[in-house]
Amino acid sequence: CNDKVGDGTTTCSILTNNMIMEASKSIAAGNDRVGIKNGIQKAKDVILKEITSMSRTISLEKMDEVAQVAIISANGDKDIGNSIADSVKKVGKEGVITVEESKGSKELEVELTTGMHFDRGY
Repeated sequence: CNDKVGDGTTTCSILTNNMIMEASKSIAAGNDRVGIKNGIQKAKDVILKEITSMSRTISLEKMDEVAQVAIISANGDKDIGNSIADSVKKVGKEGVITVEESKGSKELEVELTTGMHFDRGY
């Protein structure tokens, strides 16, 4: 499916850009800023309602579905997507996954840490 329609990132960016451009034109033409903001808010509410009605929950028991979503999110990279899905399986629904850019190596590396992690401290 992603090969045909993608994950919507580009569409979202184009729509957002056009909305901002049209709002800017409308403000420059002297239209009410608050009215424009309220219109954008109403549109957002309608869109979120529609997206919510179309969405479905993916169970962690169906790892093939988790992997499919992860692969789409990784721009079709199966190694990265499967690694993310495996990480999700390990940490569970309430776990946290942190992605960091490698410093030098191009190898994919996964490190499982239990407990809490603080970026700062002694």
